Amino acid sequence: MTTTCVSPLETADRVASEGWAIAENRLGTDEIHTARTLITAHFREGRGVAMDGAKVQPAAAHLVPGLSWLYAHPQVIETARAALGARDITFTGHSDAHQGFTPGWHKDSGSESLDDPLCGYFEESPEALFQGRPDVVKVGIYLQESTSVNCLRVDPGSHLRPHLQPVRPTEVLMKAGDLVAFDVRITHAGAVVPDPDSPELEVLRERISAFVTFGRSGRRTTRFARANMARQKRQVGLSEGSGLAMDHGHAALLTAQGVPSWDGS
Repeated sequence: MTTTCVSPLETADRVASEGWAIAENRLGTDEIHTARTLITAHFREGRGVAMDGAKVQPAAAHLVPGLSWLYAHPQVIETARAALGARDITFTGHSDAHQGFTPGWHKDSGSESLDDPLCGYFEESPEALFQGRPDVVKVGIYLQESTSVNCLRVDPGSHLRPHLQPVRPTEVLMKAGDLVAFDVRITHAGAVVPDPDSPELEVLRERISAFVTFGRSGRRTTRFARANMARQKRQVGLSEGSGLAMDHGHAALLTAQGVPSWDGS
């Protein structure tokens, strides 16, 4: 199933009601090739962390040389603004790069390390969190054509339900260069895992994707940013109070488009 949105208003309405929306044809062929090359080379050098069958680089906008432009791409910014229905958005600090796949239905609103897999990042009860408009959205950048094997899967409407079991599992089929915006509260999964001897496993190992998260300026975004960045720092071996030493110009690229970054306060 493909849900294409052609205007900011339509995108905002779709994300508010269904929890996700596609923005078609936002990256060029050369940009796709460059991003794939940089991410693949980064992991080939042994960097990143292993996570559920995938190679993952947390804080990739800061830690993958040459890739900061992807996480501040004007089309990525405009897709986030459209999904949130707001011009005034903030970069939460979250960015990552993936090679491979992460199976299993989950929400990005919480952390088991905070003893609440549903809404730990927000420090709210499920009754309070899973209602109302989207406040924090993730933009997914998939750098190859999606198929029923390697596509993102979502449960439409589950951003308003505090449950992990999908009710209406839906394939998000996109072309390389498309973006998908989704509410971090939505239940979603990275892939369906084939049998261990299936040739489809090789297709999944070559799956390259990137994610970056923005929010409306406000309390929920601040809480999400603080808890999520604490997790990312632990993943890359930094203490909670330390900063990310490398930036590669990412903050300046955001600032030029009127997007502030969460400052840790």
